[in-house]
Amino acid sequence: MAASRDYDVVVPTSGRHWDYLVAALDSVAAQTVPPTRTIVVVDGDEHAGERLRDRGGVDVIVRERRGGAAVARQAGIEAATSTWVALLDDDDLWLPTKQERLFAYVDEHPECRAVRAGYWMFAESGDASGLFGQQPEMVGHDLAELERAARTAEPRNDLDYLDIEGQSLALLMERNRGVIGTSMVATDILQSLPPVPAGLTPGDDHLLFCHVAARTEWHLVRERLELYRLHGGQDSRNPGPEPALAILRGRRIAWDTYRDQAPPLASYGPSYSTELRQAWWTVLRQTGSPRAALRVYAAGLALLPRWRHRLAAAVPEPVVHRWRGALRRPGHEQKGRPSW
Repeated sequence: MAASRDYDVVVPTSGRHWDYLVAALDSVAAQTVPPTRTIVVVDGDEHAGERLRDRGGVDVIVRERRGGAAVARQAGIEAATSTWVALLDDDDLWLPTKQERLFAYVDEHPECRAVRAGYWMFAESGDASGLFGQQPEMVGHDLAELERAARTAEPRNDLDYLDIEGQSLALLMERNRGVIGTSMVATDILQSLPPVPAGLTPGDDHLLFCHVAARTEWHLVRERLELYRLHGGQDSRNPGPEPALAILRGRRIAWDTYRDQAPPLASYGPSYSTELRQAWWTVLRQTGSPRAALRVYAAGLALLPRWRHRLAAAVPEPVVHRWRGALRRPGHEQKGRPSW
């Protein structure tokens, strides 16, 4: 029996460029399997709420006091009444068959309660830089243009890190392995989760993924069905320490909540020490403030119970970079092409 196509879309928004938000909503409206409802939660911006109501086609919730994306997303989840909830950020786009392909997968895997897909990274100019170590793969402005580009685009980013079925919680406790805008989860699961705290940005999506993984396995559709927009407004590009502290805070909350279901904390020491070293060094390089960098380093120590991992995290990134360069064999740095 085919899975129910009954789904709501939840889009939190706060101060986003109007054209980006409209493009995101237009991509939802263009789905070959349309949603039952599109719920837009406006965080602390009544004017944007009024503009959305005048535009029509969406259910609008306006939160008078700004609480951040996690709180706004939670308000939308609580308002959902369909069998499934699909999540989308207000600056990204869906390809028109995104939901059709997700439901086709669910038809073939009726045990699936949480599923996501791959994505293309795109920018509006050819000189845009990447994000999270990944690179832009397309240049475009509107959905029609990007849809055409996606038919012939060459993948540049390896997305195998998204395939975590069978080890979802264990692998998510190591690092973020998902993109919110490709994700669809059974509504009853989402509405049973503990809330993600206000102000946890970035890091809110990662904690949400962990909450879901503690209740069900994440499945993956190995197709690139979302268009992930690269632009200067992403929090992870903020040179200050607050984004790094938010990520570390989210990880500590995950461990406080799920340590009995996950592998030992110390087993993540090599990964966490590398991440912490990169975080505090980036803060120091961007801000020039040793105090700010030390604050980030100190916040990460709770995730490193072994001294050798704490010491590894304290080594400045340039030292590690030079050391790795000295050990690297010719051709070792070359990577294979993405598998899908």
